[in-house]
Amino acid sequence: MNIKTFDLNLLRVFAAIYAERNVSRAAITAGLSQPAMSNALLRLRKACSDTLFVRTTGGMEPTALAEELIGPVRRALAILQQTLERPHGFDPRESERTFKILMSDAGEAIVLPRLISEVLREAPHVRIESLRRPNEEYLQLLQSGEADLAIGNLAFLKSGFYQQRLFGDPYCCLVRKRHPSIRSDFTLQQFLQAQHVAVATGHADDLVERALSKMRAKRKVILRVTHYHVAADVVERSNLVVTVPRNAARNVRGVQILPVPLKIPAADVRQFWHRRAHRDPANQWLRGVVAKLVFD
Repeated sequence: MNIKTFDLNLLRVFAAIYAERNVSRAAITAGLSQPAMSNALLRLRKACSDTLFVRTTGGMEPTALAEELIGPVRRALAILQQTLERPHGFDPRESERTFKILMSDAGEAIVLPRLISEVLREAPHVRIESLRRPNEEYLQLLQSGEADLAIGNLAFLKSGFYQQRLFGDPYCCLVRKRHPSIRSDFTLQQFLQAQHVAVATGHADDLVERALSKMRAKRKVILRVTHYHVAADVVERSNLVVTVPRNAARNVRGVQILPVPLKIPAADVRQFWHRRAHRDPANQWLRGVVAKLVFD
C-alpha cells in the first residue's frame, strides 16, 4: 500500500463497517449512500490486498487482518478528530463526535439514562457509545484515545489519570419477595446460612469476602455471573441472595432490597480520564456534563 495515494476517508469507512457489521448501516454511520459505501469497500480491499470482511449469516465478519488493523485505525481517527477540533474549541450544538465511555453494566444502568438525556439537550448530534471491557484493558484504551472516559469504582486507575468523584453508592442485598426465611430484619446469621450468587465483574463480592475473612466466616456462593441484571433475575426466581450497589437495584422488580448485615464501605464512583485528554475541549465538555448529573 502506498500511503501517498491512499484515500484517508477509507479509514472512516473501515471503522464504520467494523462497528456495524453491515454495509447499509455503516453507510448511514459514515454519511454515504449504499453504492458509495460498497465502492469504498472494494477500494479498501484492493488497497489492503485482503477481503477484510466476509459476509456471513450473522453479518460482515472481519478477517484476521481487519482485526489487526482496527485498533490503530480507531486511534488514528480519534487523534485526528481531537486535533481538528482543538484550534476551534468544541461546539456541542454542532459536533457529531462519538464519545466512548468505559463502564460496567451497573454503571450503564445508573449513569446512561441521565447522561443521554442531558447530552441530547445540549448536543443533539453527539453520540455516546458504552464500552464493556476487562479491567486490564482500561489503561490502554484511555491512553490511546479509543475511550474518552471511564466511570465506576476503579481504584486500579491511578498513575497518569485524572479523576473526579461523582457519588457514593452503598451496597444492599436482594432477595426475592416471599422468601421462605428472609424478611426485612435480615441478620448476619441468615446471610451466612443463605446461598449466594456473586457478580464476577463487581466489587461488592471482594468487599464482602474481606469483611467475612476478618470475622473468620464464610458464605456459600453457588453461582457466579458476569452481570448484575442477570443476578437480579436469578434472585427473583430462587432463594439466593446477591449483594449489589443500591443504584443498580433501583429498577429491579420482584425482590426485597435489604441492608447488608456487614460493615462494608460504599462504592466510590468516579470518572477517570487520561492526562492526554485533560485539555481537550470536547473531553472537558463531556466531563462537565457527567459531573453535573444528579445521583440520588
